[in-house]
Amino acid sequence: MELPEPAAQGLVQDERIVGRSNPRDLAGIEFEEQRDVPHTFGAQGLLPALAGLMRRGRAFTQPKISGRIVPSEGQPLFGLSSRGKLALKIQAVAKHFGSLNVLNNVSFDARHGELLSLVGPNGAGKTTLMRCISDGRERSSGDITVNDYSIAKLPPFECVRLGLGRKFQTANVFDDLTVLDALAVARTRLVHLKMWRRTQTVELPPAAWSIVQTTGLARLLETPCRLLSHGQKQALELSMVLALEPNIILLDEPTAGLTKPERTAIGDTLKSLANEHQICVVLIEHDLDFVCDISSRVIVLHQGEIVLDGSVEEVVHSELVRDIYAGVAAPTPELTSAEGSVS
Repeated sequence: MELPEPAAQGLVQDERIVGRSNPRDLAGIEFEEQRDVPHTFGAQGLLPALAGLMRRGRAFTQPKISGRIVPSEGQPLFGLSSRGKLALKIQAVAKHFGSLNVLNNVSFDARHGELLSLVGPNGAGKTTLMRCISDGRERSSGDITVNDYSIAKLPPFECVRLGLGRKFQTANVFDDLTVLDALAVARTRLVHLKMWRRTQTVELPPAAWSIVQTTGLARLLETPCRLLSHGQKQALELSMVLALEPNIILLDEPTAGLTKPERTAIGDTLKSLANEHQICVVLIEHDLDFVCDISSRVIVLHQGEIVLDGSVEEVVHSELVRDIYAGVAAPTPELTSAEGSVS
């Protein structure tokens, strides 16, 4: 005879079966099934059970409140009383990887309210130059000044304290956070988050608040960032950079992957940042039509050196720039006619 499992577990404790080793002697005994009795406070103890009760209570008693954004007054940057006379000053900056020289004797100035474009073919050193500006440990030699302060060997977060903000080519947003929460995290350098509850109201500086309004992000504050389109993610990251209240921003190909209407919108935004908010905008861009539409000044890099620094008109009509992008200069009419006659 095979005993039920609960009864078999209780053979030692049941006095009715003590001394009865023969299964036939147990035939008339009825065993009660032992059922598991749930613990009142669970396996984790009292505190987790109480926390769970509190969470369930809040879910029923507190309705979900939608967050909002409001414009804030600009705050002075930490360690700075005002903007510097020059936004950026680059002096004889060089960068090499072993025997490979990526940047060589790069020097230029940039002023507040200026929209400066860095152009050049792939491998010219544009992104490397931006890394040197945003991280004092990157360059091999030379000096970089931000708002009249030398960045020396400062790490990136210390460069941010000097008024520098950088947006990367690929949008880096918090996929699991909502738009509102992402903006709140970006503001933590100036406004600390609440410890015990969610921040419902986020104060944004005028430049960031304007972008959120004009790009439609204000209607998507409770939307997870992973559900945003590529253009919306680009606008959100730019808003997060401006939430730091910088007066210099570095942009690496801000129009990459955008549609024509989105490129027009981002161009209008950048011109507004430079003209209305007097922010120094330095961007890398391969779309020369976009560069000509928005830039107040253009620097052409080639093989790690500055080959031209001038206005849009100077760059557009430069034979040197055509040589760099096309590989050879456009043939002259006399040469073309001569080649035709020979053939």
